[in-house]
Amino acid sequence: MSDRIKFSLFKRRGIYYILYWQGGKQRWKSTGCKQKGDALKALTNLDKLTKERPPDKTLSQFIKDFFTYAEGNYSKGTVAIYRAALNRFLSLIGDCPVSSLTPQHADAYKVGRLQAISPVTVNIDLRTLRAAFNVAKRWRFIEHNPFTGIQLANPPEIPPSFFTRQDFQKLIDLVKENWLKEIIVFAALTGMRRGEIVNLRWREVDLTRKVIHIQSDPTFRTKHGKRRTIPLGDVAAHLLLSRHGRSVSEYVFTLNDRKIAEGWVSHKFKYYVYEARLNDDRLHFHSLRHTFASWLVQDGVSLYEVQKLLGHSSIAVTQVYSHLQPEQMHETVNRLKIEMN
Repeated sequence: MSDRIKFSLFKRRGIYYILYWQGGKQRWKSTGCKQKGDALKALTNLDKLTKERPPDKTLSQFIKDFFTYAEGNYSKGTVAIYRAALNRFLSLIGDCPVSSLTPQHADAYKVGRLQAISPVTVNIDLRTLRAAFNVAKRWRFIEHNPFTGIQLANPPEIPPSFFTRQDFQKLIDLVKENWLKEIIVFAALTGMRRGEIVNLRWREVDLTRKVIHIQSDPTFRTKHGKRRTIPLGDVAAHLLLSRHGRSVSEYVFTLNDRKIAEGWVSHKFKYYVYEARLNDDRLHFHSLRHTFASWLVQDGVSLYEVQKLLGHSSIAVTQVYSHLQPEQMHETVNRLKIEMN
C-alpha cells in the first residue's frame, strides 16, 4: 500500500503529521511523534497509519445496535430503563456522531433532567447511560465514556417507605382476592421482588430445606443476573405448602392456572392501598421489600444479615435502614467497660 501512496511530513504544534493522497483525496493524520526521526520510523507502518476508519456511528445508530444487544442480555424491565434514558438523551443532544460526545453533553443532560424530576431518578438515568456508553467504548465506537466521572445528584435523605404492622394488617383485611393476599403476605415475609415472585417456579422451591433458589432463565432475568438463595420462615413455608398441588402450572402463584402479569399485581395492589386510606401515599408494591427489611431491623436483626437476605451487593445499599435501629446501638456501645477511680 505504501508504494501506491504519495506522502510527506509536516509539523504542527510540535507534532509531526503525515500528508498523503488516497482515493484521489488529500488526507492527513498524526504520527503522534515530536521528533522527526521517530516520525520517519512510524512511516514504516504506513498501512496502519493510513488505514481508512469506518464511518462514525450516529447516536441513533448506536442506540439501535445497543437495544439489539440489550434485549439478549438484560431483563425486559432493564431494557425499558435503558430505552427511556437513551431516547431522552438523544432528544436532548440530537443525532450527532457518537464519537463526538463529551462530558459537557453528559452535564447538560443532568442539568436538564434535574429541572424536571427528582435527583434519585436523575441518578438512575446517569448510571444507566454510563453503563450503556461503556458498551460503546468496549465496541470501540468511542474512546472515552462521556458519563465517566460525572458527579451524581445529591438527593435528600428520605427513608424508604414501609408499612407499619397496623397498616399492613389493615391492607390485608381489605384484599378480597386470595391470590393477591398470598402474594402480598409472601413478599412481606421474604423481601422478594415482584418479578421474582410472579416468575417463581416450583422447581426453584425446596420445601424440605425451606429455601428458594432464584436464578435467571430464558424468560426471566434476575437483577444483575445473579443467582441467590432465599431462606423461608415457617409461615412462608406453610403458605407455599398450602398452595402446592392446587394448580397444574409450573408457576407457584397463579390466577386461573396461569402466570400472573407483574403489571396486574401492581395495579391491584395500588387500588387496595388507596382504599385503605393510609397515611403514607408513597407506598407501592416494592414497599413490601422495604417492610421486610425494616421490620427485621426494628426487631434487632443486624444490617449485615439484612443485606444478605435482600441480596444487596454492598452494605452501603442496606444502610438506608440504619435509622431504624438506634436503640439496638446502645447494647453495642455498652459492651465497652472502663473502670474510673
